[in-house]
Amino acid sequence: MRTKIIAGNLFAVLVVGLVSYFVVSTQIQATFLEEVDSQIANDAQVFERTWRLSGLEFVSEATEQATASDTQDVFTALDESSQRDRAFRRANAIADWFGRRNRGVGPPELVIITDDRGIGIARNQDRNRMHGEDLKRQLGTLDDALDSGEATVDVWSFSSGQDKLLQTAIAPIRDPEGAIRGALIVGYDMSNGMASRSGELLSRDVVFFTDGTVYSSSLRGELADQLHAMLFDAQSAVTAAALGDGGGSSDPFLSQVGEDEFVGVVGALPFSPSTQVGYAMLGNRTEQAGKASAVNAILLMTGLGFLIVLIYGFLIGTSLLKPIEEMEEGVLAVINGRTDLRLDIESAELGGLAYRINQLLNVFTGTPEEDEEGRVSSPPEAWSDAGPPTGGGAAAPSAGADEDDPELAAKLAAEPEDAYYTRVYTEYVAAKEAAGENVSNITQDRFVQRLQANEKSLIKKHGCRMVRFQVQVKGTQVNLRPVIIQ
Repeated sequence: MRTKIIAGNLFAVLVVGLVSYFVVSTQIQATFLEEVDSQIANDAQVFERTWRLSGLEFVSEATEQATASDTQDVFTALDESSQRDRAFRRANAIADWFGRRNRGVGPPELVIITDDRGIGIARNQDRNRMHGEDLKRQLGTLDDALDSGEATVDVWSFSSGQDKLLQTAIAPIRDPEGAIRGALIVGYDMSNGMASRSGELLSRDVVFFTDGTVYSSSLRGELADQLHAMLFDAQSAVTAAALGDGGGSSDPFLSQVGEDEFVGVVGALPFSPSTQVGYAMLGNRTEQAGKASAVNAILLMTGLGFLIVLIYGFLIGTSLLKPIEEMEEGVLAVINGRTDLRLDIESAELGGLAYRINQLLNVFTGTPEEDEEGRVSSPPEAWSDAGPPTGGGAAAPSAGADEDDPELAAKLAAEPEDAYYTRVYTEYVAAKEAAGENVSNITQDRFVQRLQANEKSLIKKHGCRMVRFQVQVKGTQVNLRPVIIQ
């Protein structure tokens, strides 16, 4: 029984806990995935606007340095060697200025000063490198800036010694009279770090790519290595369309990168007229769904509840079943002949039941009870006519006991034991037959055994020398009335 109670409670805890976990987990995962799926297109638009804004700020900073007097002094040198020296020193100074201004980003990859034809004079870090190169062939917007006198921003596919993509600001350099004397070009490498910084604001991953090549990304490890397959195999049509349109972004799409599933948008990178450069804005659906792992606390609480129910159920079950088992053993002992045994159960829940069972046993055995003041009382009259149990046995003694009739007590005490038992049995059976009851199941041996057991119980109860019984008939009720013999 205890096992059934505990098992039922444990089953209820497990069902409620597991159902709650799966329902809540499913709903939270769906909410997180819907959030990233619905926001990815907006995030792409925010990225494009941010890129344009940062480009305009970049151009403004480059223009500030191009109009500085130290930059103009490059073109007042008396000879080419002096001009190259001044251009080299000024390029390094501008690189340091950008490095201090953009903390956390570092100095630009390239700072170079050109003449009014777009020919390189000197760059930072290396006085001779790129000297005399016609940069208009590599950077088409340089020619436009020199012709129009307007600063601009572009992406330069830089290949002087190594292939790089540079976010580039181009600002014309004018003399005090306003004539264009050259240009200042500042370029930042569109590295993994730039991709990471671009995606941090939106908590997304950003990829920069050109036709057929992934240049950089905010992804790391194996995921970064598998971007090429996603962009140029699985999503090749979307990627080609984005690069070909020259603007705008694609519709969101789902794609697998390694073991993670992403929702993504690709588009042409703003401010990149000289080079076909695209970007991909990716939201990691697998990582987003993993945020629902917080509901694992439900599993932990379910496990804790399981343990609590197990321990509590065992303790409660033991406290209830142990008294029941004791009562069962006690009643069985009485049935097997220990009529003097009574239940002694200390239990708030079952103590009252044990007391009533003891009263019932007193009725069946004819044992008088004492009230709270020590007075002896008989079993209830309503039970005193109960016949012997099936299989034969003594009847339950009737209420009351004759203790004040010395003559009756002396007469019964003087009667030989065998004659006494035979007489009482004969009178009892005759009275039962006269009352119309079936007495075929009342055997003399069993009757005498039960009578003797009742006598012993009453002798122990009253501390007397002997107890004998009398047959009494009241209407149709046949009772055995004990007589106490001191």
